Amino acid sequence: MKEEFHNSPLPKLGVRLPKENTQKGQTLLFLFENKGKVVSKDVAEASVFSRMSSQPKDLQSLRHLGKQDGFDVLQGGQEFNGKLLKRGEYVLVGFEKPNEFWGFARRDESQLDWSGIKSKYQNTCATCGAKEGKKHRFTKQVVVLEKGHMDTSKPMTDSNIIPQCKDCNKVAKNDLVFDQYGRVRKLTLEGIMKRQSVNDLKELKKMLIIREDL
Repeated sequence: MKEEFHNSPLPKLGVRLPKENTQKGQTLLFLFENKGKVVSKDVAEASVFSRMSSQPKDLQSLRHLGKQDGFDVLQGGQEFNGKLLKRGEYVLVGFEKPNEFWGFARRDESQLDWSGIKSKYQNTCATCGAKEGKKHRFTKQVVVLEKGHMDTSKPMTDSNIIPQCKDCNKVAKNDLVFDQYGRVRKLTLEGIMKRQSVNDLKELKKMLIIREDL
């Protein structure tokens, strides 16, 4: 895998190979071993955590390797070989090109005043109000605030980042657009494709067809 990656265009574009002994490294290795094959999240979790000798849990690296880290990993709602991937399905296409939704500017934190942003929100989650360092009222886990995009298509700037607890950030994924108060403004196109049923999408298609202003 390392040789194929280093001989690809990705390193020159800024994509970095994760360390092999990390969750991301083992997840990428699993996807590489199944390159071009659609794999389910359940199978990936069982394999990766078995290799790491730990209990299976939510494998967020499957999602992060694509749009955050730049690897050409497709997921539910995207098309692969003429078919729409179902929710919880992933496939590594290869190292020939970066993920189409990835951009270095989106992950560039160099100009971000993270401490100032957290202070603005009094060190609480903008969405649910959980206080950093205190136990979450639902999960009972100690809250650690994460950098949540208001709009995942825009860069990490002070005007586009809000503090969110792990749970709110995890639920949002790349599916939701928030306002400055942590309220959901709308679903992204990807969110619509992933979160709506086939019947709902068919009804939406009918509605769009009869729209005269489109």
